[in-house]
Amino acid sequence: MLSSIVATVLALTARQAAADNFPGLYVGGAIGQGRISDGVNSASYAPYAGTGPGEFKENHSAFKGLIGIRPISLVGAELEYVDLGHADGTLFAQPAAASMKGAAAFGMLYLPVPIIDVYLKAGAARLQSRLNAVVPFLYPPPLCAICAFPRFEQDRTNTGFAAGGGMQYKFGALAVRAEYERFTAAGEHPNLVSLGLTWSF
Repeated sequence: MLSSIVATVLALTARQAAADNFPGLYVGGAIGQGRISDGVNSASYAPYAGTGPGEFKENHSAFKGLIGIRPISLVGAELEYVDLGHADGTLFAQPAAASMKGAAAFGMLYLPVPIIDVYLKAGAARLQSRLNAVVPFLYPPPLCAICAFPRFEQDRTNTGFAAGGGMQYKFGALAVRAEYERFTAAGEHPNLVSLGLTWSF
């Protein structure tokens, strides 16, 4: 009798766990901090015959939206739109600004960990970056001491490898997740640390 009760409880628990681990289709969003990282070279200001390379790196508030599917317990897939923000900083010791946003697709691998979901993700991202800065080698303007520094704008769209990982805890159809993602774009490695929510259908 006792063994039958125990077996029934275990079966119901396993059935509930299976239901929790197969959310099917879900949507969500997240906010966090993005690291905008953009590289620049002489081609961006070729009309001025420059040669110096440079690198822009700044943190900024960021957000993303996503849609995903988890057809089986261990494997899933996600599509997301990510906006790493528009950050002000410096390049070549002069004021500069950069923005970065785009879309990404990931394959998801869920590890067999109890209570919470721990997962790894890998795929590709197509990010658009815009960098506005001062031409580095014309300090100060050679012919006019009061003239404004000449500026250049660099726009690029890059498709590259993306990867990350995170963990989530489910409350029925709702899940809270913390995540880290790293991208390859603009000759650098921008990233995003975020906290978000998903809702399963």
